Amino acid sequence: MRNLKIFLSSLIFMLSNIGLALSDITASVPTNLIQSIATSSSFTSLEQISPEAANEIQNTTSSIVDGDALIGEIQESAEAFGEMINEAALEGGEENKNKFVVLGGKKNEFEDKRDLEPTLGTIIYDTGLITLDREGGHYDTDNLDPSGNSKTIFSGTQQARVKVYVDFNRKVLFGSVESRINLTNGSSMTNTYEGASTNISDEDLPVDKELVHTVSSTTGLALPLTDGGVSCADGGTCPGVSNNLEPFSYDKNEAQFLNSLLKENGELAPYEKGGFADDDLQDMVKSVSHGTGGDKNVIVQARFLTAGSDGTPGKSVASFEAFNGVPCAGTCTPAEKEYFENGIERYSKTVTTTATKYTGELPQ
Repeated sequence: MRNLKIFLSSLIFMLSNIGLALSDITASVPTNLIQSIATSSSFTSLEQISPEAANEIQNTTSSIVDGDALIGEIQESAEAFGEMINEAALEGGEENKNKFVVLGGKKNEFEDKRDLEPTLGTIIYDTGLITLDREGGHYDTDNLDPSGNSKTIFSGTQQARVKVYVDFNRKVLFGSVESRINLTNGSSMTNTYEGASTNISDEDLPVDKELVHTVSSTTGLALPLTDGGVSCADGGTCPGVSNNLEPFSYDKNEAQFLNSLLKENGELAPYEKGGFADDDLQDMVKSVSHGTGGDKNVIVQARFLTAGSDGTPGKSVASFEAFNGVPCAGTCTPAEKEYFENGIERYSKTVTTTATKYTGELPQ
């Protein structure tokens, strides 16, 4: 009898432990990121089109994936991702499950890459080659300088193309900006700049990313990020007025969907990174200055926004800016800052884009 009681007690204890262990394994559910971005898979241009242009677009969109099918495939990926989380929990317990959710507890191996190619199923947002418009308002610099010379920097047609890839499988977003810049001094520069990939997660909704770089009118190429291949953070030469490296950019505009050296009210965009705001501003002024002593570069700016969970369309903006004055003599004074504010010339275009699925052939 005593042995029977011991056996029954052990059996009850074992069954209770099994119940607790199974309670940690949850049903697979799709991630909010994939569900939300899937709703923004139908985009159109902001520009009005003629019936002839509409027919042409219709003839060239045969490769676009049906919206319902696209959402269904993304739903399947979400369910598979949820199953993988539970499989990790089964293999390694609660600690391993938590690590898997944050991509192994380490930095995503596909982050900060500039040579990624899309995988099958990657969602592509492509503006196509768009013609930028000259902006007025805070950027009205058509007036003449005291000598009667035109202060215009850009001439002719300015064009850009923004391509963004959202890869659900590798949890990264990456893209490129093609720029075709024409200046009054006769310089013409065409570049395709590949941005570094960035990790995306549920907390990033809606996806709102920037890609800013500077093109030299002397070489026609994008400015290098480092001097001699050693980054500033690793002890290499930092950008500054004494060199012509890629300047540290301004802080992202959180109030408006705007990529510019100016805020929406015409004041200078702030520079707060690393506590060197004055140095960064002085370097930027010299970099984009087309006056005496300036580096005569053009800053190329792109920004991409997907919808959140409300299903509204996403959009992209591309812009070129340059300064028609001279650099600051040292740390920019209030008068020199005002001079910079009033001397920026800008071309830009904001469009919505159509989401397509990568099936093995990149958009042309």
